Amino acid sequence: MFYFRNMAECVDLAEEAVTLLLDSLNSFDPEVLPGKIREMHEIEQRGDSKKHELVKRVSEAFITPIEREDIIAISDILDDIIDDVEDILIQIYVSNVRELRYDIVPGIENLQRCIISLKKVLLEFPNFRKSESIQQLIIDVNHYEEQGDKRFMDSMVRLYREDSIEPVVRWKAVYQCIEDSMDRCEDAADTVQSVIMKNM
Repeated sequence: MFYFRNMAECVDLAEEAVTLLLDSLNSFDPEVLPGKIREMHEIEQRGDSKKHELVKRVSEAFITPIEREDIIAISDILDDIIDDVEDILIQIYVSNVRELRYDIVPGIENLQRCIISLKKVLLEFPNFRKSESIQQLIIDVNHYEEQGDKRFMDSMVRLYREDSIEPVVRWKAVYQCIEDSMDRCEDAADTVQSVIMKNM
């Protein structure tokens, strides 16, 4: 079914984006960030195209497998996840980060796990009426988001205790972008769960 396939393809793009982000940070070089941002923006543009394609199809469809507004809501959140991952890289660039803090890469790795778990949810979504695993997959997304919340809080505590005000301002924005991405993954999983409950 087109709608479910489109959603899965959007989360594929989110995974591609977070993998690019992780690669960029694992071999961090501030001088190559503009090129990485261009690559990231190309992924984001492909996500926008997927969203526009889905909206057009929904507007023309006589019957949809789930409510139109639910399809659009999930599509919007998936698009936002890609945007949020792009924002992390942009924030690192505009903040003129020259050296990464030690907890940034582990935070992005957790985000990657969350996106991969969300991908499993969306691959199982077409079978939600018969699925024996989708509820656990949604719980997995929430688990990684909770880990992200703890990581965010710990990072902010260390940041305010260890650094002068200039690094605090710079890194607070980066940490917030990571936290926003994690929250968006949870929003997507929770929206899928809500759709399942309405359609059972």
